[in-house]
Parts: sequence; C-alpha cells; structure tokens
Amino acid sequence: MIKQYQSSLNAVHITMDIAISAAGSIIAYGIVLLLFDTNILDGLPHPTFWKVFLPLAVAALQVLCNRACDLYRSYRSTAFIHEVVNILKAGLAVFVILITVALIFSELERFQLALMFYFFLECLIACLYRFLLRRFLRYMRKKGYNKKYLVLLGVNNCTENFLQKIRSSPDLGYQIAGYFDNAPHSQLDLPYFGNFKKVSKYFASSLPDEALIMLSDKSQPSLEHLISICERWGVKFSIIPNMFSSFSSRIYITTFDGIPVMSMRRVPLDRTLNKFIKRTMDIIVSLLMLILTSPVMLVTAIAIKATSPGSVIFKQKRVGLGQRPFTMYKFRSMRVETESDLSGTEKNDPRCTPVGHFIRKFSIDELPQLVNVLKGDMSLVGPRPEIPHYVKEYRKSVPLYMVKHYVKPGITGWAQVNDLRGSDTSIEERIRCDIYYIEHWSVLFDIKILFKTLSKIVASKNAR
Repeated sequence: MIKQYQSSLNAVHITMDIAISAAGSIIAYGIVLLLFDTNILDGLPHPTFWKVFLPLAVAALQVLCNRACDLYRSYRSTAFIHEVVNILKAGLAVFVILITVALIFSELERFQLALMFYFFLECLIACLYRFLLRRFLRYMRKKGYNKKYLVLLGVNNCTENFLQKIRSSPDLGYQIAGYFDNAPHSQLDLPYFGNFKKVSKYFASSLPDEALIMLSDKSQPSLEHLISICERWGVKFSIIPNMFSSFSSRIYITTFDGIPVMSMRRVPLDRTLNKFIKRTMDIIVSLLMLILTSPVMLVTAIAIKATSPGSVIFKQKRVGLGQRPFTMYKFRSMRVETESDLSGTEKNDPRCTPVGHFIRKFSIDELPQLVNVLKGDMSLVGPRPEIPHYVKEYRKSVPLYMVKHYVKPGITGWAQVNDLRGSDTSIEERIRCDIYYIEHWSVLFDIKILFKTLSKIVASKNAR
C-alpha cells in the first residue's frame, strides 16, 4: 500500500532534489562561464572552497524552501495548478535569498550580474525538474500505476458525486476497492463488502490506503464507532458528512483558540489587508472617474432638467454590506410619477424619458454612484444592491440570496459583465455569479471586471 512507503518516497524526493539542484548549479556555472566569459567564483573569497560548497549549499537551500512551501506532501487530490504555484514559490524564495547574498558579498558589478544570472538558471532548472516530475507522476497514475486504494464506510448524498470525480480524474491515481453499508446499492458500480459489522474483519485481512466515512442520516453505527475502528487498525480516514451535498462551495477548516472550526465559505475580503487594498483602489479610481466624467455629468444634468420636470438625481434605498440600508444615487432616467413603482427595470422600459433611454444605454445614469463609492456605501465592483422590498421577497424564495451581503455592493460586478442584469434575467444565475465573485475575489479579478465593463460600454456605443 502507498502509505507504507510514503516516508521512503519522501526521502527519495529529497535526495533527487539535492542531486538535481547540485547538477543545476554546475550546469548554470558552465553556461555563465560560456556567456559572460567570467568565472563567478573569482568574485568570492576562497574560490576553491566554493567550487564544492556552493552546489551543496544551493541544494540544501532548495530543499529547505521546498519543505517550507509544503512540496514534500502528497498532491494526489489537489489540482495541479496549486502544486505549480508552490513550486514557483519555492523557486522564487531560493532566488531572492541567493540574489541577496550575491549583492552583499560581491562588490564588482560584473560579478553581481553573472551571479544573478547563475542563480536564475539554477532556480529555473530546479523548478522545471519538479514540474516535469509531477507531470510524470500524474501520467503514470493515469496509466494505472502508483494507485491509492480507498474503501467507503457508508453511502450518502455525496457518494455518487465523489465517485464521478474519481472516475473522471484517473491522473489522481485513486481506486475505490468497495463499500460498506446497511444494504447494497444497485446504482453504485462497486463491490459491496457487507454491513458495518464486517469492517474490522475486512481491515484484518486487507488494509486500504484510506477510508472515507460517508454516513447517511439512516446509517446505524455512530461516527465515533467507525473512527475508533479505523484508529485501532491504523487506517487513515476522512469524513464526508451527508449535509455537504447541500453546499455548493468549498469547506474551510480554521481554528478558534485551538478549537477546529468549519467554515462553509472563504471570503477573502474578510481580511484586513484585502479590505484596505480594495478600499484604496475604490477611492483612487472613483476620484479619477469623477474628475474625468464631470463634463459628461454636467451635460447629463442639464439635459435631464431641460427635458422633464423633477429632480436631476434619483435617490433610492438599497441594501448593502451586512444588510444595512443606504441611499443610492443615480441620474433620474424615468418620469417622476413612476419613481414609487417597485417593478424591476426592463430593456426599452416605457417609463423612461427620452434622455433616460440614452443614459441608461451607455450606463451614464450610474455615474453618481461614484459618490456612494467615495462615501463607503458601495465599491466599484461587487454584487448589485437591491431594493429592501425585493430583499425580503428573495430571501424566502431564492437559496443563498443573502450571501451577497457578505461584501459591499458594486456599481458593476461579475453578474453584470456576464449579461445578467435587469428583471428579465435569472436571479438564481445572478446569485451564483455573485457568490463566485465573493469567494474568488482578487485585485486582478476586480480589474478584469472593470475592463470587461468598459468594453461592453464601448461595444454598446459602436452598435449605436
């Protein structure tokens, strides 16, 4: 079984890392000597000593950084991109440390440049090796080698989805040996090993690499009982509760003063640093936008006032962060007598004034919301704020609707750039987009949405 050889495999991994890093140092040394016509060791004290020590020192540093970046664990059940990111982190850490050493101990610029190029080549070789190694391991698993055998203790609502993911990802190298439950399930194309009383007998004759406890609400044995059996036989186990089938997002385990706490959603904007970055970007960009669009806003205000009676700015209560109400500003695009109408807006809405049709088409009516952004009620990017009346209605009929209030509402958002805006679109689809944005927020994601919004406005103008 894989688990019996895991420590030996890790030792082989470390040994290969040392060998490749040392070899990479020698190769990089030769390339630098050839390209720069400079012996980098001449820039260091005791060159003969460094001929032997430098490759070994670089190799040791590479192993330490690999371990710090968690590269000596199994990535079998992890998306390959996460593994690649950790490989790059380790390579970057080694490069930064070595460059710092080069700048400190080498005073001549030509030696510093040669050393920097040397370290870059060495790190590149180490990263490339690990990348190719991981790809090779996944290829071997896909071919049926290096299998890890699992056994299911129980069947619940998550089982079929789990089996589908295992069968659709042969490069992960998992194979389900069979399952235990109160009775066999015809829909599962797996060997049935019997009821839970036979688990201990099975472990006595055939230890799996891992057991997955998947108890349903109707399962008889207690969770503690199955855990005790697994621990008695030294079988590693994981738990997939029945209730997890009701959640669409990932599960995150954190701690509260040493006590494990399970969270249903990861919200990056809960972090103080991320909040600060987003708020800073909101203030800077909204100020610039207010300055740049001030002529457009002035012309719009004059046109609205000249063509229809009523105020220029339309104020409306909306629900924002933490379900707190705030006043949202827009240029008035509808007749005054329709302002109390709670029905959603539609394309070519008959309630719009002639100027209103135009400013809505190019989203000019949204520009006063830049003031909301400066005040802190809204952000440039986020879920669209809703009228309190609809919030009360949707919270009862739309699952997960209230999750959108985990973050500040935005002028634009992931749902809007995916053409999900207005009463003629699916509220469920909009909420799915909002939740995806909330759980995957990043500065680059915000920038992407802003550029997509701009491109849609430009495309609308060209179509006009």
